[in-house]
Amino acid sequence: MKWQGIVESLGEEFSCPLPEVERMLSAAAHQLEQGAQIKEFIPVLAVKEVKGFLRAYRPTSPRQKPRELNPPLPSQ
Repeated sequence: MKWQGIVESLGEEFSCPLPEVERMLSAAAHQLEQGAQIKEFIPVLAVKEVKGFLRAYRPTSPRQKPRELNPPLPSQ
């Protein structure tokens, strides 16, 4: 698995199964390679594409939950 660290990070961030994240990254990279003349940045572009997809379809990841900026003070 050439994406191991990235797959784990995205899987955790978006609560997505690791095999699914790996499949999406591989598919995105393969698709980008088909028309690319310069292949140096394909991994970066594939990660960006998959992150965008996951954000669009999993908008309530734990890291994106709104936080209470003014929590109630403890009563004394």
